[in-house]
Parts: sequence; C-alpha cells; structure tokens
Amino acid sequence: MAFVRIGLSGCDIGVSWLLPRLVGASRAFELLLSGRIVDADEADRIGLVTRVVADEDLLDAALATAADIARNSPMGVRMTKEVMWSQLEVGSLQAGIDLENRTQILTSFTADHLEASAAFRERRAPDFRDR
Repeated sequence: MAFVRIGLSGCDIGVSWLLPRLVGASRAFELLLSGRIVDADEADRIGLVTRVVADEDLLDAALATAADIARNSPMGVRMTKEVMWSQLEVGSLQAGIDLENRTQILTSFTADHLEASAAFRERRAPDFRDR
C-alpha cells in the first residue's frame, strides 16, 4: 500500500477491493491514503492476519494449518472457498443462504460425504478420494 508514497495510487492488485472487507472501510482508507507500514502486532490486532508466530516457527505453523485443511474433503474445501468469495458479492442474506444451501446439497451427494459419515460412526479418520 506504500505506492501512494511514490506518486502512484495506493490501490493496486486488488487491495482496494479486499482490504476494506478485511479491516473495514475507515481503516482501509487510512492505510491506503497514508501508505504507512503495519507491523505484525497491529496486523494481528486489526484482523489483517489470522495470527502471528515467531520467524523460526513460521514454516511449522503454515504446514500445520495446511495439514488441518488437507484433512478435509477436497470438494468440501473447494466449495467452501467458492462460497466464501461469492458471499462478498451476494446481494442479500437470503441469497447467501440459498448459495450455502445449494452447496450443501451438492456436497451431500459425494462419496467423500458418505466416507466422512462412515468414518465418524466408526471413530476413524476419513479416507477422502475427491469423489
């Protein structure tokens, strides 16, 4: 966002679309117009990042988060990402609920959903195959 400090717009690569959705419009305006640097503690406090870890723990933390996501069904993860991004543009709460409902219906007919249900009943980890 420091582009504004060198005579360019602070708005580049979609930041003016995403930043207000992460931190709110007033905070986004202040950051984009001032071009000031945000340190890790402030980024954590304002919701720009989900958490802060020590430099030496960064790779392990990232891999742990990736492993948490990878334990879920690939279709479920894909559809969750699709719906989350779509919800930023949806026109009403009802339209958002309708989108979520459509997605739940689609994913409920997958083999991975049946596998997850069986694994839950059998108290074991599911073996997802992206089907």
